[in-house]
Amino acid sequence: MTQHRNDWRQTMWLFAATGFVESLAFGHLGAFLPILLDELAVPRAAAPRWIGILSALAFVIGLPLLPFWGVWADRYGRKLIIIRSSVAGALMFALAGLSHDVWMLAGARLLGGFVLGNTGVMMAVQEAITPPQRLGRAVSLISAGSPVGMAIGPFLGGAIVAAYSVRALLLIDAGLTALMALALGVLLKEEVKPHHASVSTWAGIARSFRAIVHNRAVRTLYVVTFVGALGVSAAQPYTPVLLQQMVSGPRLAHVIGFVFTVSGIAMALLTPAVGWAGDRAGHLRVWRGCLLAAGIGLAGQAWASSAPQLAVWRSLQAAAVGGAGALGMVLLARYADPETRTPVLTLSLLPNQLSWFLGPLTGAVIATSGVTLPFAFGATACIMAVGASYLLRDVEAARPPAAGV
Repeated sequence: MTQHRNDWRQTMWLFAATGFVESLAFGHLGAFLPILLDELAVPRAAAPRWIGILSALAFVIGLPLLPFWGVWADRYGRKLIIIRSSVAGALMFALAGLSHDVWMLAGARLLGGFVLGNTGVMMAVQEAITPPQRLGRAVSLISAGSPVGMAIGPFLGGAIVAAYSVRALLLIDAGLTALMALALGVLLKEEVKPHHASVSTWAGIARSFRAIVHNRAVRTLYVVTFVGALGVSAAQPYTPVLLQQMVSGPRLAHVIGFVFTVSGIAMALLTPAVGWAGDRAGHLRVWRGCLLAAGIGLAGQAWASSAPQLAVWRSLQAAAVGGAGALGMVLLARYADPETRTPVLTLSLLPNQLSWFLGPLTGAVIATSGVTLPFAFGATACIMAVGASYLLRDVEAARPPAAGV
């Protein structure tokens, strides 16, 4: 039996905590962005355009760097690459909190590109040390750290914003992220890596992309994930704008906090349950159901006429997106060949990050004709992804689980 330097349960909780803090801080930046733009004296008429631009900026740097993180993790150590993300996040939130105009905030969002690329490396570490029969639950619990942060964050954040400012909240987030970097440095151990012939960085990147292109299952999962994620990413930045149209005055921060907290709780509670269901009913089948539910939730938000209605539909969307993300990672771990699993799992966020870049820009264009239209677009994209997912039916049946999964 292989001996590991990390206990899989302790590592699972550590990674869940990392996702919790990261989503807590990023959730604050997304949920309260319209209020932050007000603080920075951006005209309301220009806010939808700036929301789309600011939401996409991190990926100007993040997308080109994404293929490198898995290769660098194999070369320099997974621990270093994971900690790098938290350090960059702390710097980004500190700069955002110190912003005195929208251009300084844009610079902080660009710095966010160095935060990306940690999830796949964490999942590769977890996959390597977790018993195969526990993998679905472990990945789902790690994935649940993010929605728990989204659940708690807006509630506490709304109170801080109402009492102080969004910028004060972001400085607190910077401190929490720095503490998480310290915890990772102390508690996470570098696992012994399997021996591979030394290759250059560019050769490693080429190998990573070949592993995707030449694996039909992985390739199809990437395409389907991108279509669904594009729809969600086009709509998601505009939930606070919908609420801004429903509520005004000092109540706005609390209402935004309420809606995001309710949906975060739904995501936190249901993401592990979806992983459990996937272990029993089939990962592909449950993943497909999550895509459908996400589309229904987006359509409901387009028609919501009050904050409570919006909270219900957003909760459905959030829970479905959390479940789809966790099960998508499990499917990739199953299909990827063992020798290319780290770079493939690191690049697992490539379709999401493409959507996180293109989605907000698409939403910014669509929203000029009405802020509900990005939600209608998102619902349509998710339904299209459900249809495309049936291309995977024969692939999953034909391909056996990868060794060690």
